[in-house]
Amino acid sequence: MGVLMATTVAHLPVVDEAHKVLGLTYKQVAGILRADESTLQRWRTGTSDPSPVFLGRMESLDELLRELRATFRRTNAAKRWLETPVPAFGDQRPLDLLLGGRIERVTAALQALNSGMTT
Repeated sequence: MGVLMATTVAHLPVVDEAHKVLGLTYKQVAGILRADESTLQRWRTGTSDPSPVFLGRMESLDELLRELRATFRRTNAAKRWLETPVPAFGDQRPLDLLLGGRIERVTAALQALNSGMTT
């Protein structure tokens, strides 16, 4: 349990950052991680630890947040982008893709933007 607890503590800041900085609800963050909101709350309170699958999803969320910071200078711009339909996503909002389990697609689009490529 000690190793997992250390891992959990190291990864939960990404959950709080997605909540506080991007203004996502914990329900939305749980949806992005494909977890129940009650499970997310147990991780946050330390009453249970995420499995390796969920830790991997938290790593993906952390990568997304890094790409958002690299792409947008201001948090409000990142929030707006998440809420705005994007033609490259079939006019879906990036947030919709995230909630649908497509975090890698959204991250890849941001990486393309950051490298100067079009999506």
